[in-house]
Amino acid sequence: MRIIYLFVIMMMISSCGYQLRGSMNVDDLENIIIISNGHTSISNMLSQKLGSSVILQIQDYNTYPVVKINSISSRKRELSVNSSGRVDEYEISKSLDYEIITSENNSVTGTLKASGSYDFNESRMQITSEQEKITNNAIDKVLVRKLIQKLRYNLK
Repeated sequence: MRIIYLFVIMMMISSCGYQLRGSMNVDDLENIIIISNGHTSISNMLSQKLGSSVILQIQDYNTYPVVKINSISSRKRELSVNSSGRVDEYEISKSLDYEIITSENNSVTGTLKASGSYDFNESRMQITSEQEKITNNAIDKVLVRKLIQKLRYNLK
């Protein structure tokens, strides 16, 4: 009976699309130059993932590939309000403009977007500000993962 119960639960979990996500393999992405207009959390995460260093100013470079973070924009908006008309939930959206240069004549530009939301409670501001930081960090991780996927695709 337990085996049937376990089998039914496993089928329900797998049918909803749930799957464990492993760590991203970045073994073949070495010696990549990262150019950013400042030490942002995204450029720092990318540097840690790839084992590369961040160059803060644009300079002549002779080695490729290069990941250039042109701009990062963030927008915060009210997602929902409660019955008294106060904000109940916020949404943070970030946009990352990038350029991947694989050779002197070959470059790809694009924009990556990610968003997240968090609950707002003005009586518990410390917890709310912590939730905002966690949401920003999660969005940054998603953008870094998407950028690494784009980099891997363009290096094939």
